[in-house]
Amino acid sequence: SSGINAEYGVDSYDVFNSGVPNFLIVTLALHKLNFKATGVRIDSGDLAYQSIEIRKTFKQAAEHFGIDYLADLSIIGSNDICEETIASLNQQGHSLNAFGVGTHLVTCKSQPALGCVYKLVKVNGLNRIKLCEAPIKTPM
Repeated sequence: SSGINAEYGVDSYDVFNSGVPNFLIVTLALHKLNFKATGVRIDSGDLAYQSIEIRKTFKQAAEHFGIDYLADLSIIGSNDICEETIASLNQQGHSLNAFGVGTHLVTCKSQPALGCVYKLVKVNGLNRIKLCEAPIKTPM
């Protein structure tokens, strides 16, 4: 099987009720077509907890469907990752395979970058809102 070289973001709305289940549906469909998804990316919320729960879900799916590689799909964590964040994640324990370091790789604390995210609020005249596990991150 050939790999699909992409990490799929699973935390745009709800990691455990939407993102991961939908990722696994797509992954199973790709498997039937002799392709392999490579993993997921999470970039908000409690990365340690989410990665551990996602890994458990991947292991359960591997056992349920009899597809061993599902247990080992990669989980990448990002979200303003810096040295302190990585140290904290390591101290807490996590199931991340890699860290996505971006902003802190190319900027320094004395010249910080503006961190902001554009949220789609209307599609075809219908209002939309991002639901989030962390209420403080739910747009107003």
